[in-house]
Amino acid sequence: MKFPITRSIDLEDNKITWAINPEILRIYSYLFFWIIIGCGWYFTKHHSDVDFHNNILIDTFGSNSICLLFDHPPGNYVLPSLWAINYLLLISYSLSCWLRVYHEKALNHVENNRYIFFTTCTIIEIFSFTVFSTIFAITPEENVAIHTLPFTFLIIGLSILSAKNYIYYQFVTQLTEKEKFQSKIITSIHIIASVFKIIFQISAIFQPNIIDNELILSTNEILSVVWILTAAVIPIYTSWKLKDRAGDLEFTISPKLTSF
Repeated sequence: MKFPITRSIDLEDNKITWAINPEILRIYSYLFFWIIIGCGWYFTKHHSDVDFHNNILIDTFGSNSICLLFDHPPGNYVLPSLWAINYLLLISYSLSCWLRVYHEKALNHVENNRYIFFTTCTIIEIFSFTVFSTIFAITPEENVAIHTLPFTFLIIGLSILSAKNYIYYQFVTQLTEKEKFQSKIITSIHIIASVFKIIFQISAIFQPNIIDNELILSTNEILSVVWILTAAVIPIYTSWKLKDRAGDLEFTISPKLTSF
């Protein structure tokens, strides 16, 4: 797989052109997130005293979540530094997607209301990814509600990103009818799973008896797997498939100095 940023040098015209492929940035950022999850699992499973069958997440939500992998030493000594790298990748992806739309807006290829929509989505995404950093600062044993809030914002951010991309891909990537149908189904499933998870998490914190309902609990466990697949697995494939169709960003630099 190629790098998300490439360059070409024109010595004759004294120009350097940088090309950024946002979809490849997305692939790198999502794969790196899975590396963080893998490291969290290793440290939590083999080097901590966490009980995977009896802990506050199970007591509160009826089951574990990936948050458990971020919460305890020695994992939370290492993972914040890894998240800092992942954060830069995610922000770079969000900003490059926005710049791609801004470029079209500057050339009057995008309606103003659509540009405002994409800008608003990007702001919410960046805010959500930033708030998620707080997940490493407080354990669920200290305050399960505050600990759950960053993960809730991550759900919101990725859901908005999914909806935004659905609209962008429809207009830009020349999807086939089959691809349009698939993207509609996957995006709809992702949004439904996200809304359910957010409502369930809030309800479980303030109405503890909700986890006594077997139907709700089973639905949450199923939709949690569905959410992971639609939020952090399928998008990797989608970006790989559309990396040559979604459009690159190109910046041309013409240095004034001819020698140094």
